[in-house]
Amino acid sequence: MREKADDKLVRVIEKQKIGVVGMSECAGVTLTATSIAKALSRLEDRNVTFLEVGGLRGKRSLIYDAAGMDKRFKTREFTRFYRDIKNGENIRGKSNPDEGVNWCLITPEDVKDEIELTPIENVRLINNISGDIIVCDISNCDNSADYLLDMDTAVFVIDPMPSRMISGYPFMREVKRIEYKGKKVIWVINKYNPGINKRELRDFLKLKEYYKIPFIAAENFYSAEYNCKIPYENKDIRVGLEEFISGIVSGI
Repeated sequence: MREKADDKLVRVIEKQKIGVVGMSECAGVTLTATSIAKALSRLEDRNVTFLEVGGLRGKRSLIYDAAGMDKRFKTREFTRFYRDIKNGENIRGKSNPDEGVNWCLITPEDVKDEIELTPIENVRLINNISGDIIVCDISNCDNSADYLLDMDTAVFVIDPMPSRMISGYPFMREVKRIEYKGKKVIWVINKYNPGINKRELRDFLKLKEYYKIPFIAAENFYSAEYNCKIPYENKDIRVGLEEFISGIVSGI
């Protein structure tokens, strides 16, 4: 006879990792990833982390600067996760909370100190960062497909410019193989506009289902950055992303 029932169902919120990658440079990975993080931050029962995964080589700009993190954390210390991981420190429990998101970003100091994480160190960062939902911006990163294997969901962002699709097609084939093996992949065509030959696009990509993000005027991104805002906080950008973001949120 059992004194106590030991078959009680224990409910635990599992950590979910969403990896966002691009078919080519400037596909819109950071726009997509930051927008997902901001939208999911509205879920009351989830702690959301935005994690920048990648190297410093060839990096044109920093999310840290674009979002005005120096102003957001003017009276607070901004945790340098990259430095801490490089130094072998424990990052569990550390955070940079702002507007509902924990921001784990490459900082100007990291660039100055030339901190470059190895693939193993990047994996340590991904698996030890705090949060219920981890949105990973995997841009400017070698072996991006390898990081997707550790994600629950992969978001693949496509710039429909023919030259960029041609250059990124080998990477797309890798991701399709990952999807074939069971990985959940969400396909997104960014900058969708009337200049696209829809038949040629369909024949080249051979995708059954995908989201479309319309081409959004550059002035909206300039306005957001001048005001130290995440692009998703701009009304016109948010409207353009509405269908895609609704699909992402409903799947969480």
